[in-house]
Amino acid sequence: MLSESSKTPEDVQQLDPKAISLFYKALKDGKEKVNNIRLMVVGMNGVGKTSLVNNLIWECRYKTHTKQTLSTEGIDIHRCKLMTDGDWCLDKELKEVKYEGRIQKLVCNNQMSKDTHSATASNDKTTNSHVTLYARITSTEDHETQTQTEPLQTFKKRIALEKDDKILQHGIKFAKKMIETSSDNLEKDKALLDESKSEITVSVWDFAGQTLYYSTHQFFLNKRSIYVVVMDMTKSLEDVVSKSDGIGIWCGLVHDCTYLDIFKFWLNAIHMNSDYQSGKRTIKPTIILVGTRKDKMKGSAEEIEKNMNSYFDNALCSFDDNSPIFEHIYRNRFLVNNLSPNDSAFRELQKEIISLAAQQDYWDEEYPVRWIHMEQTLDKMRAEKLQIVKMKDVEEEDLKNVHQLGKKELTLFLELQHKQGNIIFFNSGKLKDFVVLAPQWIIEAFKCFIPHNQKIEATVLKDWEEYKKHAILKPNVLREVMKNSPPYIHEYEDAVIRYMEYLNVIAQPLPNADAITGIPNQHVRVREETSGLYDYNPKMFNCHIVPCLLSRAPSPIDSFTSPDKPRTPVLAFVFCGKFMPPSFFHRLVAVCIRAWPISQERDQYCLFNGLAIFDLNPIYTLRIWYMDYIIYARIVCCSENAKLDNFVLRIQEVRHTLENSLQDFVHQSSPVFDEYIQCPEMKVSLHNKGLFRVKQFNYETEISCPVCSIPHTVKRSDAMQHWFNEMLDQNETDVEIN
Repeated sequence: MLSESSKTPEDVQQLDPKAISLFYKALKDGKEKVNNIRLMVVGMNGVGKTSLVNNLIWECRYKTHTKQTLSTEGIDIHRCKLMTDGDWCLDKELKEVKYEGRIQKLVCNNQMSKDTHSATASNDKTTNSHVTLYARITSTEDHETQTQTEPLQTFKKRIALEKDDKILQHGIKFAKKMIETSSDNLEKDKALLDESKSEITVSVWDFAGQTLYYSTHQFFLNKRSIYVVVMDMTKSLEDVVSKSDGIGIWCGLVHDCTYLDIFKFWLNAIHMNSDYQSGKRTIKPTIILVGTRKDKMKGSAEEIEKNMNSYFDNALCSFDDNSPIFEHIYRNRFLVNNLSPNDSAFRELQKEIISLAAQQDYWDEEYPVRWIHMEQTLDKMRAEKLQIVKMKDVEEEDLKNVHQLGKKELTLFLELQHKQGNIIFFNSGKLKDFVVLAPQWIIEAFKCFIPHNQKIEATVLKDWEEYKKHAILKPNVLREVMKNSPPYIHEYEDAVIRYMEYLNVIAQPLPNADAITGIPNQHVRVREETSGLYDYNPKMFNCHIVPCLLSRAPSPIDSFTSPDKPRTPVLAFVFCGKFMPPSFFHRLVAVCIRAWPISQERDQYCLFNGLAIFDLNPIYTLRIWYMDYIIYARIVCCSENAKLDNFVLRIQEVRHTLENSLQDFVHQSSPVFDEYIQCPEMKVSLHNKGLFRVKQFNYETEISCPVCSIPHTVKRSDAMQHWFNEMLDQNETDVEIN
């Protein structure tokens, strides 16, 4: 293993030992420092995010002022390069320059460190790095009598087939030049290359502000991003967001949601996905606050600047004093006039984004240079307007490259590209058969499931209305949805369904016959153990459910959450920082739909906006609901004669399912929630009342309850005997030993 492990990307360190070993092996053929910036521009709809993005990019700068800027739908991604003056331009015009420059560095560095002649004499039957082969082809092409190894012959044949590859030909010419250059000049050239700055690219992600997209935006936030949070300075923090935007249904934000709520939502979501919860790493600033509508603000320049700072100060003061959110906020703020492309604030913002990115842990990480051609291959596919491709097509393109990665290394390459946010690739189940080249494709796929003004066939209208009302997606409606989708979605219908299931956007309910055992029927549904996915076969299932579309409110909710029947105490998952993306509950409902049959009442599924009920067996039901940043769960028995103690093992299995699912929703190394038990004596479950932290019972056998009208204590055995029986047994054993 290489000694410079400190420069190994953190994403690599989290892989399994075989993948790590493969990565180090690839580095031996040469490495390069990679500095890619993901800039995520987020905020409420209509605050000027797209106009801001246009003013940051040279080619787009004047589009804002020639015609009205339309609201973004989903995510727009712009891949940019830094020009010599520090401005940003779209990367499409500079791809060849980019790859040529990287190969030139590779050739020079490897020529200095490798003995070309000894490499030629090697009996190694595997293909060497680009540079060694460039050197070998140039040093032997005029010596036909010289014995050539099998890899060299194969390489020369491949070279002949790539006469139109300008980048490859550039590498060969440069290799010739390096071989002919004296050692003194070679040292000078290498010194110049070492002094040159690593190439910097910026991927600008313009997120749609409509809250109906918030359920999917969570998939793209990560620790490798710089964020620009945009607020309209003409809107008061207390102003209520228009209800026409779908607040409450799509992202679960409270009724009468304010602009302050949206601001806090984004900052909390960024922190939750930053993986700093564990405390193993120091939080570094990644969020830049930007105000728009500067041209609409009144007063002198000093007064306007002061008002902008007061606006953001008041917004930040809404967080708790010790909130880690503050550590994410960059000290400098910006106020822009999107109608003035020459506003100096845009140039300053560009510089600050680059400066901030350079301070992050991932800056200057080293990756194998032999991956350059595969990066170029993916870019070529994107240039052909391909958004999603089959894995076999990527493998075929790899075979065409001068330096092939092979299946295992190609998979590793794709996994790391996924972690960096450049593509979407899940190496599990049947999703490993696809590679999403344009991450926004996932948003486009999600949009297809949102009911809007679509042309629906008359034969489907009844089921279509049921879908809009109850979120039940029958096969005929699904076919209609796919038929009305763009070709690049419709063509990959099976992949769309698989991705939406994998991301818990949709789920197929179990047939009622499974209610006897509560275990998925293996004859009807085939589980892929490696991924948790199920084979999609429209002929085998009656419908899908789309939990984020559930709009029916339960009434009264107390009858569902606090029934007068044998029941467990309420288990509560309380999220850190008093924040939980409501999409977490929707996704948890999807997990439960796949795990247990949905309870029915009067021939309707017991699925509501914020509450869902499932049959664990003929007499036990699981009830989950949420409010604010807490998800609650309770198991209820409809038989007075049954004893919950006889169902303990199953209850604990349910808890593990809920725990693991919620933890999987955030890619973090530490828990993002704590588990609590609500006082078993409470007759009615009240929100955020009478909650006892489970971990506290590891040290205490009794805890006083401050909520109930009659003073009493909650014993460890009463609190943990059902949900945490295994932990209770362990605690009792420890007491006996002591």
